[in-house]
Amino acid sequence: MNSAPAITGAANASWKTARFEAVPKFSVLFVSGLVGAAIPLILSFYWIAFWVAPDSTGPPLRISMLGCTLFLALLWYRAPLSHAEVNLFRVLGLAAVLWFVPTLTATDRVHALSGWTKMLLLFVVCGGVARGLRHPATARVFGLSLLVGAAILSTFILFAYVRYVGFTLPSYKGAREFKGIAEMSNLPLNSIAFSAVFSYLSGLCLVPRNRLLMFLGIPLFVIASIFTGSRAPLAILGASLFVLACVNGMRSKRVGLRMASALIAVGAMLGAAAAVMLASDQDINSASEGRSHLWSVGIQKFVERPLFGFGYESWRDDLVSRLPGEYDLTFDLAKNLGGGYHNEYISVLAEEGLIGALAASLIIWLLLRSSWLLAFRRWATLETHQWTLFACLFLLLRANVEVPGLFGYAQDPADYLAYVFLAIVMSRFSAEEDYARLLARGAGVVAV
Repeated sequence: MNSAPAITGAANASWKTARFEAVPKFSVLFVSGLVGAAIPLILSFYWIAFWVAPDSTGPPLRISMLGCTLFLALLWYRAPLSHAEVNLFRVLGLAAVLWFVPTLTATDRVHALSGWTKMLLLFVVCGGVARGLRHPATARVFGLSLLVGAAILSTFILFAYVRYVGFTLPSYKGAREFKGIAEMSNLPLNSIAFSAVFSYLSGLCLVPRNRLLMFLGIPLFVIASIFTGSRAPLAILGASLFVLACVNGMRSKRVGLRMASALIAVGAMLGAAAAVMLASDQDINSASEGRSHLWSVGIQKFVERPLFGFGYESWRDDLVSRLPGEYDLTFDLAKNLGGGYHNEYISVLAEEGLIGALAASLIIWLLLRSSWLLAFRRWATLETHQWTLFACLFLLLRANVEVPGLFGYAQDPADYLAYVFLAIVMSRFSAEEDYARLLARGAGVVAV
């Protein structure tokens, strides 16, 4: 698609001059880069702090994230709201209002109100980061910091493996045993591995194309999967690549490739549906690593209160007692601090009902549609076109097997990273609008 429509729309806006048109002071640039680098590193070092002192890391994480994002937004307060930011604030505001309704009808209103307040904090972090990442230099530093954070967490996983297991080559059984030992030692490996992988994917959305950085992702995915005893990272990676390949194939100019891609996609969906229908309950439970029974409980609770749900984190009340069988793996998952139903979509339905699901759908639509536009339009300021769509697919597919994310419980870095990614996506549109305004005024682009 021609890049003109993407630029002209913003160029015609009768807004005031953006803060980025003038060359900012060096002090502003330095502080902006420093704060921008601090946010991803806070999310990475959180897990090391959690390992050392698990009972005292939640409030410092919220305070530091809120402080840094508000300060970053304050540094660039002169920039007028972009169309993308207006859309972002509208969606998050409407989602907050919709989620407040099931909060009032929850079985435990005090606890539900606490959860709703935490979600508001995530929304504020998202908006503040989106404002700051409009500045190109800050965005680059932020992206590099995300990549450094991913490397730190990968190294931490290896350190923990050597500490508790030694230099033994990992097997699936051994890795599962290590995972149990790690969780007893306050190391939730699933969440740490996701933070590492998604920090890496989000960082690639902000830095210039670099093959070396792309290849460095291979050992990261291997560490996140093999050394944590979870097949989920590699399975989600494969599913994301498959979906992205099918999408590109169906958008091809070659009719044969479009038809083949469509047939492959339909065949894969029908094959997956047939496999689920023909498999036994025990096989499904084993393949999902104990999650299928948790999903059945979440669906059962949604059927009982379909409109408003039972309230934020209500799974703690009766999840274990509702489990259909005494399976050790399922019971261990249920005891996980942020586990819940291990499916974000089922969690929303069970805890916020259809009202909450509507709010979640708005956020998913904004993220997916924006990532799609970034991937398949031509942009003047964006170099890594399809990384955003790939990271979006990875995030949304992972939501089927884990809870921390867009609709988690706002209590660990995985939840913050999801909304940081939403901020990254929306900031790319804002940066394009800033660039368009420069062109419209004939001022040229000032590289900082």
